Amino acid sequence: MDESKTSAPRTERAGLFYLAFFAGASALLPFLALFYRGEGLGESRIGVLTGLQPLTVLFGSAIWGAIADYTQRHKSVLLMLLGAVAAVAMVLSAGGPFPRLFLLVFVFAFFFSPIVPLADNATLHMLGENADKFGRLRMWGGVGWGTMAVVVGTLIERYGLQWSFYMFVLGMAVSLVIAVRLPVPREPLRNRFGTAFKRLLAVPGWVPFLLAVFAGGAGLGVMHNYLFLYLQDIGAGGTLMGLSMTAATGSELGFFFFADRLLVRFGPKRLLQIALVAASLRLLLYSITSVPVLVLIIQLLHGPAFGLLYVAGVSFAYRSAPDGLGATAQGMVNGMNFGLGAFTGAVAGGVLYEALGPFVMFRLTGLILAIPALLFLRRPLRSRSA
Repeated sequence: MDESKTSAPRTERAGLFYLAFFAGASALLPFLALFYRGEGLGESRIGVLTGLQPLTVLFGSAIWGAIADYTQRHKSVLLMLLGAVAAVAMVLSAGGPFPRLFLLVFVFAFFFSPIVPLADNATLHMLGENADKFGRLRMWGGVGWGTMAVVVGTLIERYGLQWSFYMFVLGMAVSLVIAVRLPVPREPLRNRFGTAFKRLLAVPGWVPFLLAVFAGGAGLGVMHNYLFLYLQDIGAGGTLMGLSMTAATGSELGFFFFADRLLVRFGPKRLLQIALVAASLRLLLYSITSVPVLVLIIQLLHGPAFGLLYVAGVSFAYRSAPDGLGATAQGMVNGMNFGLGAFTGAVAGGVLYEALGPFVMFRLTGLILAIPALLFLRRPLRSRSA
């Protein structure tokens, strides 16, 4: 029997998983700040809760990835996390005082953060020699995110914010059902876990690559957290804000779809450099734009700034990880990007925004972001495959 034909349904399941999971995530994550405000929290406490999630991602992704690799129970860990995060979300939906919300948000983020790296690792191993085609499956996450955001927005407007939690739980439940049939690989460690982890840290270019991913994540953290405030300051309404999200999400799909060709042509190092340049340019253009409608054009840079950063990080982690340590490597990249990077961007951006205003904030972060492409990535990065 043709092996390519038997593997096709498996890869299709991975695409369905990304579609369902990111649809569920988009039902809740963008609306959490509104939920916190509805619980009577002020802006400072809302900032603490929104900053807590990426900070938890920093160690949550790496810890659960290491547990999965150490125990060789990747599917069991993935299924447990999907069920746990859905349960915590329903408890969180009941609200409560700030200390209770703080604890629940921490637990929620701790369970939520490793799911995507574990799924990425499983998908890459499922693809095997065709791992560079990962982006064509991951792009369905963007489809799910963009589609569900519109649906949930309508439901919330008509029936209340509680529907955000309902749709999130539905998305996690569907993801769990799909994940049961995902052929999550078990790649045994050839060495003791500690020895393999030291080998990963010693991979040429691994630490500089993580630092560059951190810088890209910080830039995205500034954009994601302060774009709507900036748009409001220059006179944009809610409709244009929604369109800006649509433009950004749509722009990333093409980069995911053609990621395999881009990886063959440029490799993960060059793609990361292109992503950093695109993010830097995007920030600098914000800093000179006061006409709201022009932001829709600038948002098209989200495609290379986010899509190529994601693809480069996943690909380099896969190529660099010693056998049996794939989930750990993916968790480290995810933690630096969506964890420490996003947290740093959110905090630093808030300080700069309040002290200097949005235009100077974007200009400074745009100039700073241009440095890593030259400083951290000067030498070619080698890994276990070209």
